[in-house]
Amino acid sequence: MLLSPEISYALSGGSKFLLRVVPVFAAAVYAANLLGRLGWLSGLAWVAGPVMRLGRLGPDCGPGFVTSIVSPTAGHALLADLRVSGKLDRRELTVAAVVNNLPGEIATGKSVLPLALPVLGCFGAAYYGALLAAAALKALIMLLAGRLILPRPRRALAVPVHAGKASFREAARASFKPSLRTIAKVLRTMVPVAYIVYFLIAAGFFDKAAGPLAFLTDYLPLNPAVLPVVAARLISPAGAYTVAGGLFASGSATGWELVLGLFAGAFAATATSLRYTVPYYFAIFGAADGTVIIAASMASRIAAYGAVLAGLVMFIS
Repeated sequence: MLLSPEISYALSGGSKFLLRVVPVFAAAVYAANLLGRLGWLSGLAWVAGPVMRLGRLGPDCGPGFVTSIVSPTAGHALLADLRVSGKLDRRELTVAAVVNNLPGEIATGKSVLPLALPVLGCFGAAYYGALLAAAALKALIMLLAGRLILPRPRRALAVPVHAGKASFREAARASFKPSLRTIAKVLRTMVPVAYIVYFLIAAGFFDKAAGPLAFLTDYLPLNPAVLPVVAARLISPAGAYTVAGGLFASGSATGWELVLGLFAGAFAATATSLRYTVPYYFAIFGAADGTVIIAASMASRIAAYGAVLAGLVMFIS
């Protein structure tokens, strides 16, 4: 039985992509778990004090920020408990919840770099740097807002307790199972997405989807060839890296053009992110607080990503 050209291309391209990306991804996940268990992440705990002081956040918010380095969901859960116990009002909760996203957004390197570096090289690192700049600016905007709207904390800021350290052998052994679970969970999505994306590439889906986005070239110096990357980023980051890698390998777009296209797609994805953020924040903080947090998060994200996007345009032009 002969396979259609689209299916043949999907099987071939998807397999090559997975063979190139999965080993790097798996190694990065294991390394992140290992560093956490060795206690290296606790070295970031000293950051909590200055961050809390800048935003006039109370000392009770500090442990949530440090916990978010390992698990943003766990950090948000600590804030939710403080809110229920009456230790945080809505304004302080909103500032703290958005700022708590910073460690998690920094940690997106665990998913961005293992996927972007193999296909884009140093330009994948440049794209991650742009994401970091936007995440830091978003947190800074909220901290400055907190400084304006929140009263000075009555108590001195507590110093976060450093996490305990394990020996290298213990950490290496303990990191194996959680890393395997994370890798397996991601692969359940990554593997089918890789084959589906390559099938859609062969079928011309992203070229057609890029059509409605052509107006962006009136406002941004985007190479029309990278519009499929912007379209793919709205649907799947992994799919966007796949499309970008194909354009980069074929010479259809330069590395900086693809960095701009990927970041423009990330900026445009602010609206589509509601399908994830609404159930997430509502589940943790409830509908009333969750709505305020989502609104503040989206407003600060639009401002921060817009500023970094403008900076990229000036740098590349």
